[in-house]
Amino acid sequence: MKTLNKIQAVFLDRDGVLTRSPYPTWKKSQLKLQSGVVDLIRVLNHKKVFVIVVTNQSVVARGLISEDGVRNLHAILQERLKRKGVFVNSFYFCPHHPNATLRQYRKKCTCRKPNIGMFTKAKKEFKINLRKSFTIGDMTQDIFAGKRAGTTTILLKKGHKGMDGKYKVTPDYEAENFNKIIKILKYEF
Repeated sequence: MKTLNKIQAVFLDRDGVLTRSPYPTWKKSQLKLQSGVVDLIRVLNHKKVFVIVVTNQSVVARGLISEDGVRNLHAILQERLKRKGVFVNSFYFCPHHPNATLRQYRKKCTCRKPNIGMFTKAKKEFKINLRKSFTIGDMTQDIFAGKRAGTTTILLKKGHKGMDGKYKVTPDYEAENFNKIIKILKYEF
């Protein structure tokens, strides 16, 4: 699918960006959309910019939820977004962790952020130009992954607010809320 916009895709982290909880989420009751995220997605949907969620889900590796359980949570989120007249093009998640409780998920993989496996999978599936794309995250691993993938990065000052300190990386932009992010992206439309 070809888009007339300069922006090809916006990659969103899930916990702390799409949803309010910056902590691992594995229950339906924990799914609360972040204030303002629907407005951002509405603008992106209107401009035909791909909206893609890329999320580490170590809750699978810890045995708190199955991969199908994560897919079910994503279906619930998609339904909630649909009721508000917006949608996410695709959800990608990494179930692995190098120190996983469940042996089958204990590995260093290419999909766990800050690695870029989920980005490259989306690139292949949707023919996305990563250099014309943005990544929005609340943790340094999100920003580092976005930079490694070649996207422009925005640190959302909600959730972890980039205070996790895992990686020394500087985002291209910082924003306190989604209204500010919409203003940043409007320069690119």
